[in-house]
Parts: sequence; C-alpha cells; structure tokens
Amino acid sequence: MQKKFCLKIFIFVLMCFCLCAGGCAINFKQNINTMETVDMTPRLISLADNLQTSQVVENVKSAIVGIKSANVDSYSVGSGVAIREGGYILTNQHVISGARSITIYFADKSSASASLIWQDSSVDLAVIKSSKDMPYLQCETQNIAVGQDVLAIGTPLSLAFGHTVTKGIVSALDRTLEIPTTGGGFTYMQNLIQHDASINPGNSGGPLINSSGKVIGINTLKANDAEGIGFAIPIITGYGIVERLSADNGYSAPYMGVMGISTDYARAKNMEANFNGLYILDVDNNSVAGLVGVKKGDIIYQIDNVKINNFLDLRKFIYSRSIGDKVTVYLNRSGKDMTLEMTLSER
Repeated sequence: MQKKFCLKIFIFVLMCFCLCAGGCAINFKQNINTMETVDMTPRLISLADNLQTSQVVENVKSAIVGIKSANVDSYSVGSGVAIREGGYILTNQHVISGARSITIYFADKSSASASLIWQDSSVDLAVIKSSKDMPYLQCETQNIAVGQDVLAIGTPLSLAFGHTVTKGIVSALDRTLEIPTTGGGFTYMQNLIQHDASINPGNSGGPLINSSGKVIGINTLKANDAEGIGFAIPIITGYGIVERLSADNGYSAPYMGVMGISTDYARAKNMEANFNGLYILDVDNNSVAGLVGVKKGDIIYQIDNVKINNFLDLRKFIYSRSIGDKVTVYLNRSGKDMTLEMTLSER
C-alpha cells in the first residue's frame, strides 16, 4: 500500500492546501548556536491545569525540536515533538522523506543527529530517534473539543525562527481532505483536527498542544487561499506506533494492503455505501488483503472484535498487531456480509 496508494505527500501539487514544511529561500541570519538556559534533563513533562500560556510554553519547549532534513544537494526544515522517553520524536513523513541526514535543534540552541526509525506516508507520520535523550510530553488522545484553546509550536520558514508559538482554537474535528496527486488521481488525509493557530512552511511535524501542555495533534498543512484554516493529524494516529517502537526497536508494523475512506464521506462523494464502516477505494492485489479476496467497494466494518469506522481505526488496529498475527475481517459486499481470514504480513 505504501508504494502504490500512499504517494509521497511532500510532492503533492495542491490547489487548495499547502504542506507546512520545506526549505526557505529567505536568507535569515541563523543564531542557532548561541546556547540558552533551558532544562533539558530527560523526563516526562507533566503540567497542572489552568496555567497561563507563557507558563505552558516555558515548560513544554524543551520537548520540541526543529528538524533539518538534508539530501544530496538541498535541505528542508520542519518540526517535531518527543512523546516517549529515549528521544523518540514524532514528525511528518514528508519532512524527512528522502533524507540522507537528519539534524535536530533543541530549545537550548544545541543540536544532535537523529535516525529514522519508522515512516508511513499513508498517514504522513514518521518517528525519528534523537542521538541525545531529551524531555518528552504527554499526549491527549480523547478529550479534544471544538472551541478549546490550542498552541502550535514549531520552526516556520527558517531555523532562525525555531520554537515560534501561535495560539488559536480547535475549529472542527474529523475533517477529510481530498488531495490531488501528481499522477492525476487523488488520495485522502482523514480524521484531521482543523484549527486556526497560524502555521507556515516549517511548522510541519510540530505539535498542536492543549492548555495543559499535552499534545493533541501533529501539524501537517494549511489552507493556501484562506486565513486561519490549518490541519493537524490527531496524536492518537501515531501514539500507538511510538509506544511499540520504544518497547521494541525492531518492531515493524504489518501491511494489510488496502486504502479506504469512511462510508459517511463515501456517501458524500456519491459512492454506493449502504453499510457503515471503511469503504475500500483500492487494494494491492499482491497484499494479504488482495490475496484473500478483499475488493474495491467492499466495506470493512470489523476486524477481530474491533469496530472499524474509518481509516484511523484501521491504522490504530494495524499498529497494535504484529507481522504473522492471524485476524478475522468482517466486511459487507453489495449488502452481503462476508468473513475473511488473513495473516498480517510485511510490506
């Protein structure tokens, strides 16, 4: 699925949206080597409720990094946030795609190298591991509400602007965006958090943080022709995989081989979806799903005892399983229920 359906997000040519990552042609003087006094002691950062914004920022900034992703003849700038002990940093996949080297910049203006541990272009997330241990933040995976205050912290435009803070509110939840690809087709970014905190190129991979200093999302793109419309991937999408990787560096997420959208969205696009679940848009015929008979237009509504309502549910399930696990897939095809057995495989 990664190669066939999940085209690299960083090369999308968007009419309505632009990714919040990339290099910058503006020649800012980068005072990134002047050390600052910031407590970089590795620890879980836990904050009390009802702190002032300045207090939240002061406490969480040590867990947030700027990222320089370099290849042969160019580099791009992005952001990231540590959410697990051991220097495990979550960022966007398009920030580090194709990188030959990754350098991260801390709040105290020191830097370190990082290595790529995992990436999944279908959800535009990646995990990198810092060569230097660092503080990390808590994550909020459930209590997210429209109207709540949020902070976006990242490195817009240039490394000179590291740890820039903007404030806004959650504007909407569970947004789906149809993204045109360079091949003339479409892919989808799903279950996104819409917010109005200002984000710009370089903010990609940086955290969206609530008033308690917990990460609720990873900023990924903004509306190009509008003000105050940004989007973040909900943190729950990547939290499970970071937990698995931190417990087992050799862990590799299984590959199922399907791409789908929620049936609510499918119906809004005039597709026939008379059953609730994950509407399958495409299947890799060489994948385990293709080999056991999953087809385009099928609606997967349950795997084992887990309800599947959208692509996020599927990714969460996949990240909770291992290669070689046997699972039972319940689907509806043209009004008829079916059950398929499959063994999860490598890509």
